[in-house]
Formats: sequence, structure tokens, C-alpha cells
Amino acid sequence: MRFRLTIGRRIGMGFGLFIFFALLVVILTNRTLERSRGINDEINNVYSPSVDALVRLRNLTVNAHMLIKHWALLESRADAPEKTNLVELTNKELPQLLDRIDTLMADWEHSEVALMGQITVEMRELFALHDRIKGLLPSLESYSDPFIHMERNDIAEEGGPLDQSMKKVLDDLDRLLEMQEGKRKALGGGMIRSFDSLKFFVLYMGIGLVIVGAIAAFFIVRGIVTPVQRLRSVLIGLGRGVFPRTKVRTTNDEIGDMSKALTSLVDGLRRTTEFSHAVAAGDFAANYQPLSDEDMLGHALLKMRDELGQRERILEMKVVERTEEVVRQKEEVERQSRKIEEYYNNVTDSIRYAKRLQDLILPSEERVRELLPDSFVFYQPKDIVSGDFYWVDQVEGRIAFAAVDCTGHGVPGAFMSLIGHNGLNQAVREQGAGRPSAVLKVLNKLAFEALHKGREESLMRDGMDMALCNYDPDRRVLEYAGANAPLYLVRGGEVTRFLPDKRPIGSFKLDGQDFTDHRILLEPGDMVYIFSDGYADQFGGPKGKKFMYKRFRDLLLEVSRYPAASQSSMLEEAFRGWRGIHEQVDDILVLGMRA
Repeated sequence: MRFRLTIGRRIGMGFGLFIFFALLVVILTNRTLERSRGINDEINNVYSPSVDALVRLRNLTVNAHMLIKHWALLESRADAPEKTNLVELTNKELPQLLDRIDTLMADWEHSEVALMGQITVEMRELFALHDRIKGLLPSLESYSDPFIHMERNDIAEEGGPLDQSMKKVLDDLDRLLEMQEGKRKALGGGMIRSFDSLKFFVLYMGIGLVIVGAIAAFFIVRGIVTPVQRLRSVLIGLGRGVFPRTKVRTTNDEIGDMSKALTSLVDGLRRTTEFSHAVAAGDFAANYQPLSDEDMLGHALLKMRDELGQRERILEMKVVERTEEVVRQKEEVERQSRKIEEYYNNVTDSIRYAKRLQDLILPSEERVRELLPDSFVFYQPKDIVSGDFYWVDQVEGRIAFAAVDCTGHGVPGAFMSLIGHNGLNQAVREQGAGRPSAVLKVLNKLAFEALHKGREESLMRDGMDMALCNYDPDRRVLEYAGANAPLYLVRGGEVTRFLPDKRPIGSFKLDGQDFTDHRILLEPGDMVYIFSDGYADQFGGPKGKKFMYKRFRDLLLEVSRYPAASQSSMLEEAFRGWRGIHEQVDDILVLGMRA
């Protein structure tokens, strides 16, 4: 069988050689780099820090020796700079440096560790002499004692015990430094030799890669790229619907096989184009010969011709029927749309009228400013009508105000708010300026009777969360009681929480249970906030999570520094920024008052 040099074999041989040399370069380079990295890590992490630490230890020891000699031989006060410097060096710098050297010793050889241990013992002896001199000469008067004078001369004289001990420490330190420095230089030489080897591998193997790549590129361009470029130009023309004007050349390889197939394809496309034009012109009797029995496209075109002729006749009949049906459906849709729009407008008008009725129960802005001059109300219903409402009134010389969150929102919440408002007015009339807990107890009874009348208690879960305050502006005394609604007090840059009773209004019988009163003595500048849970429960932010009460307290702490009239707009702006594209999930109510 004649050997055929196919495209795959050509590419495989060329790239096989290239990959072989490339892998060889990568392996040798990686080994060299790993060896160099290990040497470099040993130098940078062990010997360079060790040499630096030992040099510093030698310098500090010499400096300490000079200072103790000065202490011993020159009369000076206890607070002299030389003495204080020596104490600082001995008590702080030297222990820190010895701790550092002790850490580095983990990577030293046994002989180096043993020598350092010997140096440590010698340094203890040396600094014991230091301590002896310090004990003999603690003050300026001690220099006048003749016996101390003789003893300190014996220790600190030239060539005496102090100098001898110092010489032993320095000699051993120099030996250890010489050992460490020698190893560092040896490792540096090894790294240089390693990089010389790397240079050799990269240079000569790189030249080999260039030669192999050039040879592979030459044969690929000659035997593959040039014929493929010719086929490419033909295919690009076919992609634009232009048939080639000259016959495609063939070769004895895969590209030649593709050239023969492309020639056959061009002939078939010409005949297909002529057949398609005939069918498009309505000639359903036009003849077409497929390329072979397996020519799926050719047989599909013949089947398409027959089916198009039949469907044309059927479609002509269906067009008339469908046109009549579409006209009837269009008229029915328009009629239903008008009816739905009429229902929607009626419901919307009713809800808007209900909102006007609901607005009547809320105190006006003028009334709120009259009773609470330095205050604000941030009120933003989720729907047209709201389940939240606020209440402000003057009762026997005191200012009573409340923030109420009824079950639900929209129309159900609005009905609950009417029940709550009427019940609150009735409870306040019964209790007058009494304690807020007593008002909540009466309101709970009224709401429970209204919501559970004639029903089982377990079937109704409706109720109200409420924060009720009774404020005496002359004495700055605020009484608060809450049903699932806390009160926040901002004073001196801190937020104090007054927790409510964990039960809502109207969903339980009291059976002897009372609400809890909180009596608060306000100071000038204090900010008091009561609110519903809508602000803290709003989803938003970059991750679509709830605002949460911690972030709400931080926000109140931030805005409390500003006038009350500005805080409402600041809360609204922060709410819009947090909500972003998310839908508002509940009614929102925040009432703030400054003492």
C-alpha cells in the first residue's frame, strides 16, 4: 500500500518535535528554578536574618559595655542619659533581640545552636557584672564611698573581669557570625551556578525551538495553508451566494478530497438554486435530480415541492375561515377589555375615596407641630390605603402620641386601622391622662371584643402593634408602654432601647396580664422614636436582604444630630437608596420627637 503523507501526519510530526523540545526546556527550567528558589529561601529566611540579628546583638553588647564602663568610672546622677539608655537597652532591646535570635535558631545547625547557647551563658555572666556595678553605684553619693570605689575599680578597670567577660562574648559572636556569613556566601555561589545552568538551557534549547518551529511552519504553509486559503476563498464566495468561476484544484491528501467534495457541492447548489427559483415562481412541476440516494436535501426539496403545492390549495381555503374567526375574537377581546377596565376604575375610585376617609383620622401637620413643635412623621403606605396610622392629642395638659401597626396592609389593614383609631380614642377618654399601660389594657379589651365577637379565639390572629407615649413637656417626663412596638431614645451619641410587652393588641384576653409602663426623664436635646416594623423589614441593598433593626438604629443615631424637620426627608432618602428596584413590602411609619 502506498504511503500517504496526510495533513494529520504532517502536523503531528512538526508539533511533536516542537512539543518535545518545549517540554524539555520546561522540565530543565523548572528544576533549576526550584533549586534556585530553595537556595534563595534559605538565604532570605535563615542566614540573612540571622547575620543581621547577630550583628545587631554584637553592636548592642558593645554599646552596653561602653555605657556600663561610663556608669562605673564617671560620677553621674541616677537619671543621667547614659544610665537611662543602658537600662532601656538591657531591659527592652536586648531581650527582644534574643527572642528573635531564639526563633531563628530553629533552622540552624547543631554546632551553631551549641555556640549560641555558650554565648548566652557568657552574656548572662557579663550582665551579672553589669548588675553588680549598678547595685554598687545607684546614686551620685555612692561614688564617694571608698570601699565601693575600690570594688568598682577591681571590676571595671582596664583588662579586668568586665573586659575579660566582654572579650569572650565578642570572640564567640565573631566565630558564629563567620560561620553564618560563610554559609550565606556558599549558598549565594550555588545560586549563581544554578542561574548559569538555566541560562545555558534557555539559550540553546530556545535556539532549537526556533529551528524546529521554522521547519514545521514551512511545511505547514506549503502543504496546508496555501490550499486551505484557496478553499477558503471559494467558501467565502459561497457564503455570499457567489459561485466560483474557475474549477477547484485537487491534491492527493485530505484537502484534495475536500476540493472534490466542494466541486460536487457547487454543482449541486447551482441545480438547487435553479429548482428553488422555479418552485418560488409557482412551478410545482419543475424537475430536480438529487445528488445520490442519500442526498437528504435533494429528496427534502422534492417533498417540499409536492407539499407546497398541496398546502397552497389548503391555505387558500383556511385564510377565508381564519379571517372571519379573527374578526369575531377581536371583537370579543375588545368587549372584555372594556369591561375589565370599567371594573378596575370602579375599584380604584373606591379605594382612593377610602384613602380620603382614612386621612381624616390622622392628625394634620399643623396639629402635630402645635402639640409637638420639634418633631416629624415619616409616613409611607405600601398601597393606596394603609394599615399603619399615627395618633397625637392633648389629654389633661399632657401630650399623648402613638404609632400603630395593624395586621396586614392595603384595604384589610385600613379596616383594622379604623378599628384601632376608634378604640384608641375611646380608651383615652376612659383613662384620661392615666398611665399608657392602662390605656393599652382598655384598648386590648375593646379590640378583642370587636375582632372576636361571636367567633372562636383560635380562628382570628388579627391585632395591632402599638407604642403609646404620655409626655409632660413642663417636667420633661415621658411615660411609655408598648405592645410589640419598642421605643428608641437617642442621647449623647447612644441609642437606648425600651422593650415592649411581647403581645399584640386585640389578639388575646388579658386574664390578669397587664402591660408594662416605662417612666423616662428626658434631657434637653434627647430624640425619642416610635415606629412600625415596615422600615426594618424592607428588602434591598446589594444582596436583596432585610434592612434589619441594627442598621435601623445606626441610621436613627446618624440622623438624630439634625433638626427634626430634616430627619423625615433623610429617612426617606435612605429608604429609597436601600430599596432600589425592590418592591416595598409593608407600610412604613416613623414618628420622632426632640425634648
